Amino acid sequence: MPQDSWFVLGRLITNDGTAPVLLSWSGSMFEYLMPELVMPSYENTLLERTTRGVIQNQIDYGRKKDIPWGISESGFNLVDAHLNYQYQAFGVPGTGLKRGLGQDLVIAPYATMLALMIEPVPALKNLLLLSKNGFEGATGFMKR
Repeated sequence: MPQDSWFVLGRLITNDGTAPVLLSWSGSMFEYLMPELVMPSYENTLLERTTRGVIQNQIDYGRKKDIPWGISESGFNLVDAHLNYQYQAFGVPGTGLKRGLGQDLVIAPYATMLALMIEPVPALKNLLLLSKNGFEGATGFMKR
C-alpha cells in the first residue's frame, strides 16, 4: 500500500498513559501489534513509537492494578443461549476510543507473545510472571 495512504487515516493521539500513542478502537494489544507480523516497521516513526508506547502503557497499567500485563481481544467466560463462549476486545483505558475499557479485565498471554517482537526483555519477564501466577497449563498458556 502506498505510504501516503497512512496520512488519510486521521487517527487521534493520546497521552493518557506514560507514553503518547495513536488511539485504536479498543486499545487491545492485537490492534496495535498484529500489523507488525505482516508489515515492515520503520524506526522513529509515529507508528513505531506507538507500538513501543502501548507496550509501556500496558506494563504501567499492569503495575497499577498489580497484575501481569497483556490485555487484548479474547474469548472469555460468558456464554450465549447456545453455550458458545463470547469474544470481546479488551484494552487499557486511555488507549482506545471504546467506552468502558476499565470495567472488564482479561489477560491474554498471546498479547505478551506479540510484544516479544518489539520489547523482548519485558515480554519475557511477563511470560515468566504469567507462568508463576498459574496462566500456564498442560497445553501452554491460557487467558484469565
